[in-house]
Amino acid sequence: MTTAQPTDQGVDDVVVRPRVAPRGLRIRLLVVAALGPLVLGFLAAASVSAVVLGSAPLAVFSVPEVLASARWIWLAAHQVPVTLRGAPLGVLPLLLTLVAVLLVTRSARASARRMRLRTPGPTQQLIGTIAASHGVFAAVLAAVQPEGGAVATPTTAFAGAALVSGAAATIALAETCGLAELISRLDASIRRGVYVGVLGVAAFLAVGALLFCVGLLVAFPKAAAMFLDTGQGVAEFFGVALLCLAYLPNIVIAGTSFALGSGFAVGKAVIAPIGMALAPVPSVPLLAALPPVSSRWWLAVFVLPLLVGVLVGWCCRTASPDPMERLKAVAVAAVVIGLALFVLAFVAGGRLGGGPFDPVTVQAGKVVLAAAGWVLVPGAVVAWAFAPKDTAAAETGGDTEAEGDADEAEVADTDTEDESGAEVEPEDAEADPEAAQEAAQEAESDDESEIDDEASDVAEESDVDVDDFEDDFEDDFEDEVSDEVDEEDVYRFEPLPEEFEAEASPTTVPIEDEDDRLARELAEELGEELTIEDEDPEPPAAKR
Repeated sequence: MTTAQPTDQGVDDVVVRPRVAPRGLRIRLLVVAALGPLVLGFLAAASVSAVVLGSAPLAVFSVPEVLASARWIWLAAHQVPVTLRGAPLGVLPLLLTLVAVLLVTRSARASARRMRLRTPGPTQQLIGTIAASHGVFAAVLAAVQPEGGAVATPTTAFAGAALVSGAAATIALAETCGLAELISRLDASIRRGVYVGVLGVAAFLAVGALLFCVGLLVAFPKAAAMFLDTGQGVAEFFGVALLCLAYLPNIVIAGTSFALGSGFAVGKAVIAPIGMALAPVPSVPLLAALPPVSSRWWLAVFVLPLLVGVLVGWCCRTASPDPMERLKAVAVAAVVIGLALFVLAFVAGGRLGGGPFDPVTVQAGKVVLAAAGWVLVPGAVVAWAFAPKDTAAAETGGDTEAEGDADEAEVADTDTEDESGAEVEPEDAEADPEAAQEAAQEAESDDESEIDDEASDVAEESDVDVDDFEDDFEDDFEDEVSDEVDEEDVYRFEPLPEEFEAEASPTTVPIEDEDDRLARELAEELGEELTIEDEDPEPPAAKR
């Protein structure tokens, strides 16, 4: 059921407002949106924990152990650093974070749809409720410290879980929370830069994934040997496979940093196209894709980020006819790419237990500078030089056309002044009447010529030939006149017969026509006197 309210624009223009959910239903939906992702996420973490503990031959499988392991998995999914028996663990699996983000976005969209949220206020309230509930739940899990278990700081847990869930809910409800409206108010070039920046982030991550796949295919025998060295049990294979899958996004981000030239480090080992330092790395099948030796051929990977920069410039080349606006779009795209890769590089690394492989570092500062360089330089060149033809024509042809129109207007004004007749001053007119009369005749002829010119212009616009029109008009007029003349009674003066002239005399009564005779006979029958006046009276005397 909807309510329609007419506006000042007319009866047809109405404002349709959807029915708002009742207050009680909104409260229940807020609770569902806040607790739904928490329950589903914790159940998923408990399921993974139960499978791992159940497959391990020496592990103690019990409900407390499963719940204890599940809470650390849930905290790790929300990027909360923990300490395991004094060993800090900050390299957290990003795949679990992606799962948590998907759960939050799905729950937020479902709740917003059922609550019929269309304005930023209630939507922001929903986002705040989701973020606060996740932060409080994470703080509670971190505050519970069993003996000999892992340790996490409640404040850090609250901040990490609230940021992850709040960001996920904001992205899911961008259309109604005010984010999309904020972006739509920006300039066209800035908007294009934001959209192209998101595309550039995806392109750089695709480059990192490509490098990882190529390296893993080349080192596939080595990766298979690492799997076999883990043990012969199913639990060992399952645990290692799950570990590799959970850290797959981390290695993709590390591959992106390698392609940009900044590289990454695992302990003392530095993996980069320039300045590579070889050192032992953990025996994990994922790390088998790392380059075994330093070589100049690794410089060829710089072609990939160069292509991404060209892609960004190609997408920004149609942002505006103004070259500076296109460069602004490229700069905005570089900023978006740099910020996104900075956040991803920051969360991809961290502490690794304080051992020989600690820490795992993806240098976020170098990633930002490298990404900005690869985007700005080739992107600016492509956006400046390879503008579309219509855009280039709009740049160079606009001023030329304007100047041409101005020149034509000046020429037309000059011709008009030359063709128009000179006006005669009053003094000249009094002094020379003949000159004044000639000037008046010239003015009349100019007016007639102007009228003829206007008629010709109208005829040209309507695709009608003026000469043909005049000929047709004259022919039609002659036909009408001839038809009228033929239809009228025309008196023809012919000579009288000789016998009539002989009988006629000056005193002879004029011969009456048939109408006069009938009128006279009718008057005699009625006994009245009839006077017939001459139908052709004498013309008045001419005035002298």
